Amino acid sequence: MRSLPHNFVLVGRRSLRASALIVLAASCGSCARFPSNSGAGNFTAITFSFSVAGKINDTVSSNGVSNYIYDVAIAASPLPNPDIALAPVPVINSSSPNGRVAGSPNVFVEFNSLNPTTSLPFSLYRFALASEVPNPNDPTNPVNLGVYTNSTRGQIINFTTPETGGDASTLTFTLYTNELADTDAEAKALQTLYVNILTMTRPANQGSGTRVIDALGDSRTVNGLNNFLAINLLKSGSYTNAAGFEPTGDTFGGTEPDVDIVNYTITVTPP
Repeated sequence: MRSLPHNFVLVGRRSLRASALIVLAASCGSCARFPSNSGAGNFTAITFSFSVAGKINDTVSSNGVSNYIYDVAIAASPLPNPDIALAPVPVINSSSPNGRVAGSPNVFVEFNSLNPTTSLPFSLYRFALASEVPNPNDPTNPVNLGVYTNSTRGQIINFTTPETGGDASTLTFTLYTNELADTDAEAKALQTLYVNILTMTRPANQGSGTRVIDALGDSRTVNGLNNFLAINLLKSGSYTNAAGFEPTGDTFGGTEPDVDIVNYTITVTPP
């Protein structure tokens, strides 16, 4: 297996381990086109696809609330090597006010497992900056993880889910870089994404009880949960699990195939 350049790296937040990845050219020729007033043709497209060992669980519980969460958290930066403290990592306990992600991501995408048949089953959320919120919960974090709103920069209309004829275990969607920044100028300056895929039976801030989670890396240990992908937006190619960094059967907090991530592909397509 050949080593790839620095920018094709899956790193650990503590150990900064590099893992060899195989680059594959990919496209989404059958996907829906983005509206003309959006990023298609002008901004880099990033297509995310990930699969679980079981199925994408969108079963609604008796109280009308789905406890299964499927998220992708992203920290976007104009720097080639941003501070790794910005990288999104999963929440193990209730220390993060959103119950999903820690670090300093600026956006996250969530699959609407409560209403998967809606015309737009993926929601893009923007975290507020700490400077935008009076008395932020953590003044040391540039992002206020307790405050997030629907992004006004665009909607995710390019996707495949089990409900739209896709595989029962897989979710796929496409973002454009203009949806990851507050202005088009900022979007065009982006060079790097720190990315994590976060799955869980419920957020950490919904009371006590069993909570099973997974994320990129070997989630069977706390140290193994401190991993993420570094994505170079300036080069086309795909980041995959070919090196086996995301193992099967590595959920943290218990066993649940429906949140056990077993495969992923993230494809970068510059304009």
